[in-house]
Amino acid sequence: MYYFYDMNTTFAKILFAAILIVLTTSMYAQNPQQEQKTPEEVAAEQALKLQRDLKLSEYQLFYVDSILQTNFVGQSQEFEKMKASGLQSQKSYQDVYDKWKAKTEDALEKVLDKTQFEKFLKLSGVSAKERKKRLEK
Repeated sequence: MYYFYDMNTTFAKILFAAILIVLTTSMYAQNPQQEQKTPEEVAAEQALKLQRDLKLSEYQLFYVDSILQTNFVGQSQEFEKMKASGLQSQKSYQDVYDKWKAKTEDALEKVLDKTQFEKFLKLSGVSAKERKKRLEK
């Protein structure tokens, strides 16, 4: 009698697992992964978001978009080179990210007024202490 109970329990678990696999597979088939955006697309979207958030003028939008396009593509190319060379160190990728982030901030600081730049830093997740230090330069 216990053997029969164990067999039914095992069968139920296998059946449940099979149903779960079928449902999961069908969900992915109905909702395929979105294609990854290019660095240019991400930069354009970010520039428009900054235009809304920082109330950029047309000339500022032009410069912000140009800066983001250049830097996002440059960062992406550097990541691709690292990946192609087999570099797997997370610290190396973080260093490259930090370098391009600093380049972007330095360039944007020249285009934005002080209030816009402070708001940009805040939106970017830079701490109040870091913002104050950065703005004192």
